[in-house]
Amino acid sequence: MRTWIAGLAIAGLCACSSRPMPTVSYPQGSVSAQPQTTRASQRPFQPDYYLYACTPAFSNRPETDSTGRVLGYDALVVVNGVLIATAPVNGACMTSGFGWRSGRMHEGIDLQSKPASTVYSSAPGRVLEVSQQTGFGNQVLISHGNGVYTRYAHLANFASGLAPGQEIGFGQPLGLMGRTGNATAIHVHYEVLTGDYNTPQKSFGLKAHNPLDFPRWSGLDGLS
Repeated sequence: MRTWIAGLAIAGLCACSSRPMPTVSYPQGSVSAQPQTTRASQRPFQPDYYLYACTPAFSNRPETDSTGRVLGYDALVVVNGVLIATAPVNGACMTSGFGWRSGRMHEGIDLQSKPASTVYSSAPGRVLEVSQQTGFGNQVLISHGNGVYTRYAHLANFASGLAPGQEIGFGQPLGLMGRTGNATAIHVHYEVLTGDYNTPQKSFGLKAHNPLDFPRWSGLDGLS
């Protein structure tokens, strides 16, 4: 139990340790595969190098080490040639993984921090949806090109000026994680999706993937 407490201190409170967390920076000049008429600026958001589980047991909990650090997590991964952040928040831990949960498919990962953290765009792209839905609550959907999309759900609010059609850079604030829709606690539900958005089903016709299953970006090598 002590090792879990130590792990949660790093994940939830950003506590210092004898071994500092490596700094991860999205490479300058990287853009989404989707052509952009106006280059959207990138913000200084730096994904956390490590991700921890919030508790020793929860739905679809991924494999962890003795401190609760999620194994197989990489801060930046490559999806159909698009570089994206695996967790679009800082100082958060995982409360639910990808997969079957209570008889239904959970098509993303749930991330929580206390206090609630800002949620950022995980890659450059174009905003397709900024909407309120019964299940997802306040949610944002972004297209990153090459048939790659990300969804950010249960937000408490939307960042000022965020609107469909807007070009967006990496690390742009989208809003605060919240408890809207069918959420039972403050968190962000994050999905990585692929497919064709231009169908009658729109985003609900896209295929969801476990963000932990994609190949690690080679630029992370040597940071650990």
